Amino acid sequence: MKIKNQKGFTIIELLVVISVIGLLASVVMVSLNAARDKAKLAKAKKDILTLSTAMLAYKGDVGELPSRGDLCSYCLDAQGKFNGSWTLVIDALTTNDGANWQGPYLGGRIDLDPWGSYYGYDDNDCKGAGQNAESYLASAGPDKLGQTADDYYVIILPAC
Repeated sequence: MKIKNQKGFTIIELLVVISVIGLLASVVMVSLNAARDKAKLAKAKKDILTLSTAMLAYKGDVGELPSRGDLCSYCLDAQGKFNGSWTLVIDALTTNDGANWQGPYLGGRIDLDPWGSYYGYDDNDCKGAGQNAESYLASAGPDKLGQTADDYYVIILPAC
């Protein structure tokens, strides 16, 4: 009886190769996720810098920071997310809202942060109850909840 000379891989060799490929793929995916997270944070920082620059230009022309249209500063909704009155701020920066307005102060709308949440904005503006508090912008960060450890914020105006 003649034994054929078989060419190819054994099942064990194939499983080892597939396992190594799977391991390498998981390492690459983890690295890509970390890079994606860094890119989102960089985008949030850039957006906040752009917004704060626009708000200061608005304040220079109009005399105060754009209003959110409510009495609540840095409000969170029932789910702990920044509320939607943010769109009023963007409207003030992009469309003429009255005397001394010299805008638009933004090249386009920046409604949501990279994680899909509204930006938080505390517009104390050195008036009334907020006259001794800072005015600042914030991104809720990856957890999409305001006033948590992963938030990123920038002070627009220091306390008066």
